[in-house]
Amino acid sequence: MSEADDFMKFVEKYMAEVPGGPAGDQEMRRRDPSPFVDTTAADIRPDKLTDEQIQSWFDYMSWNLWELIATRSTEGESGLIPRQEYETLSFVQQWSVNPDAMRLITDKVGVDGLVELGRVPRREIGTKVNHIRNYASALMAMLGRGVCVSLEQLDPSVRRDDIQDCIQFARRTWHGTWGDGPGLASGHGFRLPLLEDDVLAPLLAAAKPFEDDEERKFFRRFNGTTELFGFLMHYDTRLGMGDTGPYPLPGGGFALIRDHFLYETGFEWSSIGEGLPYAVTEVLCFKPDPIEITINDIGTTFTKPQDYLKSLDRVAVFARDTIDTPMSGIRPVGHDEMRRIVDTCQAGVLKMYKILANLSRDEKIRNGVRMYSHEFMRPLAYRAGAWDEILANGFDDLSEATERAWPILTGGRAAEILAPVFLMGKGFPPLRNPAAI
Repeated sequence: MSEADDFMKFVEKYMAEVPGGPAGDQEMRRRDPSPFVDTTAADIRPDKLTDEQIQSWFDYMSWNLWELIATRSTEGESGLIPRQEYETLSFVQQWSVNPDAMRLITDKVGVDGLVELGRVPRREIGTKVNHIRNYASALMAMLGRGVCVSLEQLDPSVRRDDIQDCIQFARRTWHGTWGDGPGLASGHGFRLPLLEDDVLAPLLAAAKPFEDDEERKFFRRFNGTTELFGFLMHYDTRLGMGDTGPYPLPGGGFALIRDHFLYETGFEWSSIGEGLPYAVTEVLCFKPDPIEITINDIGTTFTKPQDYLKSLDRVAVFARDTIDTPMSGIRPVGHDEMRRIVDTCQAGVLKMYKILANLSRDEKIRNGVRMYSHEFMRPLAYRAGAWDEILANGFDDLSEATERAWPILTGGRAAEILAPVFLMGKGFPPLRNPAAI
């Protein structure tokens, strides 16, 4: 059997054994009936974890990451941005800086404050203090640990305190989002119906049917254009978007609530979004057609049939003008403003391509490392009032580990390292010999 055939076994099933989807979640729970990705009000409070708890978290998250990568299409490369290189290096950077940032945030707000941060996606739209950051803040750092071990630059038994602090930081936010029980969408049948009823109801009430086919076509253009703009603004990733739902509708059908982040002001290239709201939120209500739907932990929706927008029945669009706009300031967006947003996004995409074309490969990688590192920590830290202090502590300074990994991961080995980290469990090397656990 060829190496390619052998590798495909790991693409088709986790560790060539466990399937994706709800069946995979069930199998992982059969193997570990109480995985530490589930939370209780009691077990989120201790700062110290056992080796068994850490390994339980590693085991389930390793399958969950495999499920995300192997059985779901996420995003491809534009050709202009070396995304595998910057993502891999950003993992290493986040392993270097996230634990201290998490401890600083925890010192500021306490365990209960982290739980409240986790509640934000239940009460707000158009915010990056959301399920995606809750899901990935610790995951990114752990992947950096896995990359460093894969590069033989780290002993997996060291920095145990950093590991447990990252895990508990994430679990506390998960508990705010979900309460007792599974802390991930994969443990909830790949559903993210996060918004509480009193927040959701006025959004659904604002949704109106299309007047004609032209209006329907224009909305699809608005959806596609703002998605592309956010994708490129965030350096070829889905960090500029995210869905929650599905939310059942009276009489059948379902709704999705979709955020597109447009004017993220934290980067030099942010000028491409000038004149746009910080975020637009689409309220998408669908007819009771036979549609199978799943939403993964990064808020990406998958359906059968794929063109589910054909069943779109009525919509509404809201705007959050700045990152600091409160929920009370969220406002509806009318048709004329939607057209202006489309025009600005189209022009912004062209500006971004020109910016990228004038950057060196190393400059794009450095920008990507900073963007990716910011995106998984800044929203939570900013809301907690800790971001300026975290930056002042050197969050953006490339760590010694990142500098050591740079020539290797930019020199052609990023893809070689990423595949086993994502698909073969190498992202979560155990603290000690698995036979002893």
